[in-house]
Amino acid sequence: LASAFQSAGQRCSALRMLYVQEDAEEEMLQALFGAMDELRLGDPALLETDIGPVIDARAQTDILACIEAAERQGRCVKRCAAPKAGHFVAPSVVRVAGIGEVEGEIFGPVLHVARFAPEDMENIIADINARGYGLTFGLHSRIDKQVQHFVDHIRAGNFYVNRNQIGAVVGCQPFGGEGLSGTGPKAGGPNYLRRFCRPAVPASAAAPPTATLSRQRLQEALHRLAQMQWGEDVVASEALQQAARAGGHDLAVPRFDPGPFDLPGPTGESNRLMLAPRGIVLCLGLSEADALAQLLAALATGCKALVATPAAGRLADCFDGVQAPALFLAGSAAAADLRHLRGFDAAACCGADETLRPFARALAAREGRIMQLVTDASDLSRFVHERHLCIDTTAAGGNASLLAATGG
Repeated sequence: LASAFQSAGQRCSALRMLYVQEDAEEEMLQALFGAMDELRLGDPALLETDIGPVIDARAQTDILACIEAAERQGRCVKRCAAPKAGHFVAPSVVRVAGIGEVEGEIFGPVLHVARFAPEDMENIIADINARGYGLTFGLHSRIDKQVQHFVDHIRAGNFYVNRNQIGAVVGCQPFGGEGLSGTGPKAGGPNYLRRFCRPAVPASAAAPPTATLSRQRLQEALHRLAQMQWGEDVVASEALQQAARAGGHDLAVPRFDPGPFDLPGPTGESNRLMLAPRGIVLCLGLSEADALAQLLAALATGCKALVATPAAGRLADCFDGVQAPALFLAGSAAAADLRHLRGFDAAACCGADETLRPFARALAAREGRIMQLVTDASDLSRFVHERHLCIDTTAAGGNASLLAATGG
C-alpha cells in the first residue's frame, strides 16, 4: 500500500510489480483492496489526505490511458475513485502473468500483480534480472534461507525485507541501483563524495606508438575471459603483489573489503552495505604503470580483466602462473570500438581530457545501461556494485541483537 501508492506512485523506488504466492493471493489481495478503499485523494496540504495529484495533465493523461487499456483487456482488477477536478489518478491494480508483460514503467499509482507457485521462484528471479533494471526490490518472508537466496541472486541496488521499499534515509540506507538503474556509488553512501572530485592526471609517461587491436580480436578475448574462473589464490593475494614487483613496479595491491558493513539505523531495523564485483573490466592504460594499476584494482575487487596495452607482453610475463582471470593483448584499443564491443562491464583509461574524451563518448553512445569511464584506478568503488540490504527485524519476531544487549 505504501510502496505502490504513496506520493501517487511518483517515486523511482515505488513498487511496480508484485508477485504473490498462490496460496496467499486471495487473502492478501482482499486485504489490499479493502485498504485501498480507505485511501483519501485530495489536497496534499490537508492532514487527512493520503494521495495527492500527479505532477501535471500530461502525466495524468498517459497514466489513465494505461489503466483504461488494461480495463478494456479485462486485466484491471481494482480501481479506486478519484476527484473530478485536478490531476488525480485513482490507485489501480492490474493483473499480469509476470514482469515480462510490463512493457514500461507507469510513473503513477498503478500496481501490477502476478501469482506464482513456490516452484516458480527461480524463473521469477531470472525474469526480473533479465529486464536489466535494478533499483529497488522488496521481499516479505520470515524464512532466513529464502531471504539470503534472493539477496544472492537478485541484481538490485536496494533490497528491502519485511518493510516498504520507498523513502531511503541518507546514511542509513544509501540509495542507488545498478544495470539500467544506476551509474555508480549510492547517494548517501560512504563512496559517494568521491564522485564529485576530479582525479589527477597520472604523471606516467605516454606509451610509444603501437598497433591498434582489431575489434574482432578484442571481442574474441572477451568471450574467452568470460569462461575463465579464479584459481586457488585469494583475490588480493601475495601472488598478485609478487607479480607486480616482478615487473619492477613498487605498486601495492589495493586492500579491498567487500563487507558487509553495518550502517546506523533505528531500533528494530538492520541496515547493511555490501560490495560486489562489476564483472569484466577493460584495462586500457596506455602506459605500463597505468595498465598495471587498473589490472590490480580489477583483480583486487574480484573482477576479471582484459588488459589491452602496448606493454601487455611484459605484464603477461609477470602474471604468468598467477591463477587470476586476466588476459593480455599487446596493442591499443580504438576508442570507437567501445561502442560496439559486448561482454564487458567497465572500461578504465587515464590521461588528459583530449585522450579520454573519445573513449567516454563511445561508452555514452552504447545502447542499454549507462557505463562511465573509470579514470582513477585508486577509487575501488568504480569497480564494484554497491548493494544495500534493509531488514525490518521486528517482523521476524524481534531484534536479536537488542534482546541480547538487554538480557531479554
